[in-house]
Amino acid sequence: MQRESIKTFFQGKDHKKIMLGGLYFSSVIMLIGLSLFALYMGHQTVFYAKFALAVVLSVLLVAFLITKKTPLFALLFLLVIEVESSTAMLSKHFYDFVTVYPFFPIFGFFFFFRLATAVWMTVVHFIFWVGVSIYGYDAFSSHPLFHMVPLINMIASTIVVILVALFYHISTEKTYEKLEHANRQKEILIKEIHHRFKNNLNKIASLLGLQIMKLEAGSKESPIEVLKKNKLRVEMMAMVHDSLYKADDLDNVDAATYIENLTDLVGNAYGRSVPVTVESDGIVLPLEKMLKVGLIINELYTNTLKHAKEAEGDRLRVEIFFFGSDGTARMLYRQRGHVPIGMDSLEKSDGLGMTLVHLSVEEMDGTFEVSNDENSLEFKILFPCEKAK
Repeated sequence: MQRESIKTFFQGKDHKKIMLGGLYFSSVIMLIGLSLFALYMGHQTVFYAKFALAVVLSVLLVAFLITKKTPLFALLFLLVIEVESSTAMLSKHFYDFVTVYPFFPIFGFFFFFRLATAVWMTVVHFIFWVGVSIYGYDAFSSHPLFHMVPLINMIASTIVVILVALFYHISTEKTYEKLEHANRQKEILIKEIHHRFKNNLNKIASLLGLQIMKLEAGSKESPIEVLKKNKLRVEMMAMVHDSLYKADDLDNVDAATYIENLTDLVGNAYGRSVPVTVESDGIVLPLEKMLKVGLIINELYTNTLKHAKEAEGDRLRVEIFFFGSDGTARMLYRQRGHVPIGMDSLEKSDGLGMTLVHLSVEEMDGTFEVSNDENSLEFKILFPCEKAK
């Protein structure tokens, strides 16, 4: 096992693996110390037994560090402890060198295993030690360890430990499970955020690519106007994410609130105030849908601010309706109080704004209709959306 691998192991996130490795290591050190002390005191049998046990645990420790199979090696460790402690209590050579008392392994059952498994392990453990105690009381009646009072105290202590370990498992282990679940969700969330950020960068690159194509084709827009529009498109995307985080919901954006904030942003950028009324039934959209809707609203409202002229005696204003039902979202952008424009020129426009509107609707598998009369210009968009109830 390489040093770096061992270091990584003990710096891992799995507390059970770290705890088991620590138990193996500390037990080996303790047994080696006891074996040397037994040798110093002249107890050769104890020395050989404790040292052999230290070797066995060392081999198991190395195997555990290689395989990292926590349940298996936890069970092996507890079995070794059970054998060692019962042998020590039933042999006259080991009376003074009992390493682990019977109720200690119970903590291991409830720490390393699921509750149901820990319960039946504890039952088996308890029955085993009752048998050991009965045998010891009959075979070693002269030894103080097997007198009635110490045995009753041991059984009572074991029952108390079982209850403590049970409450430990219910409280601490459940908390660990919740934390581990939260960490997994956090990792998934971080990956999802990175994925969405990458998608947004690709969208920005695509928008800039389209803009370059329009400029190369002879667009008459000034560089300042091009930069201003692209700045608004980037801010529109950023606003979607801001709405998500403020709402503590990373997959639903409230359409009405977002559209109100977006039109305020566009109006401030162009320094022109055109009243906007937004009506909605409370529909929320997932991130990708809202980005496309935001791009459409941004282009339509920008076009209103730049090109719409007020009709005589009728103030220019914008109405946006957003509703959803039966898995379909319906958005109506209505521009009132304007001087009517030619529908042919609007529908055949080769400007980047209308191109982005058509592309966004197409990406959502939606439909796009435009109508114009003396009182209003309407853009009606329908697209499928699972969240539209």
